[in-house]
Amino acid sequence: MEPVIENIVAESYNPAESDADNAVAHGQQHPLVKWKHLRRNSIATSTLADSQSLPLMPLYRRRQSFDVLGSCPPLLAIKLHYEQFATDPKHVQLSFKEQLLAQEDTDQDSQITILDEGPKALLVSSTTTAYQPSFSSKKVLIADTYALSNLLQEIQLAEDSMRDFVVISPSKLYENPLERLQRRIKFHFWNSLTRRIDAQGLEKIFLDPKNRQGNETRNCIYVPAADSNALMYYKNLSRKNGYLNLDVISLPRIISPQYAQSLDSASGILALALKRLDASVGWNVIENIVGAPFVVPGGRFNEQYGWDSYFETLGLIQDDRVDLAEGMIDNFVYEIDYYGKILNANRSYYLMRSQPPFLTDMVRQTYNALIKSQSCDKIRLKLWLSRATRACIKELLSVWLTAPRLDTVTGLSKYHPIGIGIPPETEPGHFDAILKPFAEKLGMSLSEYEKSYNIGKISEPKLDEYFKHDRAVRESGHDTTYRFDGRCADLATVDLNCLVYKYEADLADFLDTHFNSRFEFEVTCGERDANFKNFLSWFESVKVSGIEGMIGGSSTWNSQWAEGIIIYEHSGTIPATFTDSIKSIRYHHEKSANKFTVSLSSSLFKNLTIRTRTLIEKYLYSPGTGLYFDYDCKNNSQSTYETATAIWPLWAGVIDSTVDSGKVKKLVDSFLSVFEVAGGIVSTTEKSRGKVGDIDRPARQWDYPYGWVPHQMIAWKSLQNYGFEKDAQRIAYRWLYLCLKSFVEFNGVVPEKFDVVAMTHRVDVEYGNVGSTFKYVVKEGWRGLLDPIAKAVFEFVD
Repeated sequence: MEPVIENIVAESYNPAESDADNAVAHGQQHPLVKWKHLRRNSIATSTLADSQSLPLMPLYRRRQSFDVLGSCPPLLAIKLHYEQFATDPKHVQLSFKEQLLAQEDTDQDSQITILDEGPKALLVSSTTTAYQPSFSSKKVLIADTYALSNLLQEIQLAEDSMRDFVVISPSKLYENPLERLQRRIKFHFWNSLTRRIDAQGLEKIFLDPKNRQGNETRNCIYVPAADSNALMYYKNLSRKNGYLNLDVISLPRIISPQYAQSLDSASGILALALKRLDASVGWNVIENIVGAPFVVPGGRFNEQYGWDSYFETLGLIQDDRVDLAEGMIDNFVYEIDYYGKILNANRSYYLMRSQPPFLTDMVRQTYNALIKSQSCDKIRLKLWLSRATRACIKELLSVWLTAPRLDTVTGLSKYHPIGIGIPPETEPGHFDAILKPFAEKLGMSLSEYEKSYNIGKISEPKLDEYFKHDRAVRESGHDTTYRFDGRCADLATVDLNCLVYKYEADLADFLDTHFNSRFEFEVTCGERDANFKNFLSWFESVKVSGIEGMIGGSSTWNSQWAEGIIIYEHSGTIPATFTDSIKSIRYHHEKSANKFTVSLSSSLFKNLTIRTRTLIEKYLYSPGTGLYFDYDCKNNSQSTYETATAIWPLWAGVIDSTVDSGKVKKLVDSFLSVFEVAGGIVSTTEKSRGKVGDIDRPARQWDYPYGWVPHQMIAWKSLQNYGFEKDAQRIAYRWLYLCLKSFVEFNGVVPEKFDVVAMTHRVDVEYGNVGSTFKYVVKEGWRGLLDPIAKAVFEFVD
């Protein structure tokens, strides 16, 4: 039975054998089409058709019955904890939810989906008022998968709030799927995904079993030795809140790969930024200290992840949650200052590993949002921007433009963490197939061999090489794909070098726009003046050879001195005179001082962009295909593996369209012809991936036919940057439709990835699909869908 709805005009309508169509039958805009009118106006059909020159969507009408949903439909009145509609005496003691599931959840997965074979219809008691509800003899029919799954979700949310009785408007169950998802994201999911490393936040984080190894009952938090305030706070917290079972461990100032590996047997959370609510109160008052908030991906993850945070930031800004975006940047600045880099995530086993760098654009987008705020303190914001800029410079120079991540021959950057041993975050048995031949050769069990190899008792160069690339794959964020098999640490990838270019271009712009084209900061001289000596060597090399002549071609470039850049305790004092200077670099050092001052001009970063653009075009561009490919620095050859990152030069603005408009057009045409599929952008191509499915060659989650948020959002913005608006809107719509299709058909699911070819979130691939397994209602959602939905609706989809 179908309710009356108003006419809806769409650009296209292609009825599918999908429960998404039932959403239309219940007053909703069909998620298969792109809506021209979000409001449901009672306008004559002919007027709409004539004015828009578009085909009409079929008009669904309900046969008149006792439960017509008119302008003031009755409200559903539901007592949650006793029998209401079952006729079988054996079910009298079942709660409303239990009876609903008994009837509709035929596969018993605690969800109501299109795979269930129940009647998909339910009569529910009604009331006419929410203020003094009473049961009416009139029943309301709730029908179809989408409405019934929404009913299950609303019941569970009411139970979670410890309610015995709930009144629900039927319109809420037939709510437009896009509006429902947006509302859930903005007002529920962001809050559910927010964490802090403070007294309150740690209680939730310590529920995560990753905090404990084996039979351990203690929770470890590792705190930088240089952050004395944080050490004081966490030690006080451990003494006061004994139930946390908290061990506070001070990290050394210099963290070696060997030391980081030694923590694997007692892994724990890493401290992040703290602040005082009242600056006049000391750090010894626990109640006055709060952690900078951050958003976690969801599922089993309770840490702030590297490149995930960038895409979260875009969604947060769109949803007016700039406070969370600012908190995540504060945490990244803390990581760069105390851990030397933006970490894969703030766990002890990630201390040697970074992730794709997006901080400059995070800062740009967040600063622009903050400056628009009516309550913006511009003085505080300028100090915040200065601190973030120092962090970005430190990360660029000391991480991505320093060996081993900087390839000294090509001058391009690579994912190349310097950890040792077997990555401990993997599930037991993950590397058994790799280790087995080596263990058998020595007549050892797998567990014995793994332990001996990890402690250095056994030396095996082939395994060292394997795990070097495995760690690089994890640093890339694309874990895993056959694109990187056995060679990731040797590859200058398109994505990373576009990100390096973007850092350089953004920093040049920051300096020109906000700092009068020159930026000063202080650097610690380091142990035995190592940082200062390295700086002098670097300065003289730039002075003699220039930027273009000293990066690549085995020339001398060592900007490792930037590890000593002071981010927090900057005096703000500019020297009256400089010890020495060239056009783009000045420095001043007082003898016997333990720090020196450096002044960089925007021209330095502009010259770096020229260098990086030249190298990207030289090594990564394929004139024959019009696409960009990774470069194998070890074998001195361009890869032929087709990857969705081929479009990233347009996101970063690498190509000058006034000079190379033909190149841009060819890139766009080639990219869309190769990577655009039904559900958006596919990660790689089937041709490059090759045959999968055997035991020895399983499917990989960052390969064909899977699609992920980063590739979608970067592609949208890439196309938009160069004027391909319609293409950007089309592929954004494809992704949005796929998200809503699963949301409607599978109990409001919000998963991490999709098979964008088969148009489903039900995938059989390594690591499963985080976010797709839950009971009754999605509490957090997978942030990977939250960001693009917020962004797509407001920026890319009409």
